[in-house]
Amino acid sequence: MTSRLSTRQTGMTLVELLIALSLSVMISTVAYRFLDTAVLAESQAEAVLSDVMAMEAFFVHLSSDLQLIADRSVVKPAVGVDPMAALFDIADDKYRPALLASAGRKNTLSTLTQRDGSFLWFTRRDWVNPQQQARSQLQRVLYRLDQDGQLWRDYWPERNQPLSTIPAGSRRLLDSVQELQVSYLSPFYADGLDAESSAQWYTQWPPQEQSAKPLLSRLPAAIRVHIKTSQLGSIERMFWVGGA
Repeated sequence: MTSRLSTRQTGMTLVELLIALSLSVMISTVAYRFLDTAVLAESQAEAVLSDVMAMEAFFVHLSSDLQLIADRSVVKPAVGVDPMAALFDIADDKYRPALLASAGRKNTLSTLTQRDGSFLWFTRRDWVNPQQQARSQLQRVLYRLDQDGQLWRDYWPERNQPLSTIPAGSRRLLDSVQELQVSYLSPFYADGLDAESSAQWYTQWPPQEQSAKPLLSRLPAAIRVHIKTSQLGSIERMFWVGGA
């Protein structure tokens, strides 16, 4: 009699079983939510890290290009109209610009290169040639921002080709660019300019102002980039130009 009573007392009632099941479901739900939040946070962190690495890659590319910039002026066409002479009223070849930069989408540089969103063009030296190809170590570079917010770096082997030549290659550096502002610092001293006219920031290069005409053949001293993306917000960097 005592043994049967003890056996019934150690068992679980239906109510107790339902309560235990409910607690198990609640604990599982909370654990799943914590796990789902952790997975989402990890995914977002990976996306942000990817954007940060892409932004740094863009800055590294630009910094390297500007440090190795070649003071090589825009080629003059053998025949036909010279667009540089018309744009900048160049009567002497020694005033031909070595760097071209414009603001806005349908700008002068976009017209010259026939690539919308072009904002920076120049020639750099020391192009690595591991396969020992028969080509120059000079590389023509163009940075542009397309209408989809993608920032590209186009390049050509420098062969004195027209500005509108199709690039040999293109690399997408950034996505989701919402805003891009680039400005150019004039040299701290330039022949033909007084102290007040030197060391100013311009939104294009060469500057269009008549007073800045001595800067036509000069490289800017520095370039300042203000860029905004959907993931990282606004970032600003300044780069010194080698050989300026």
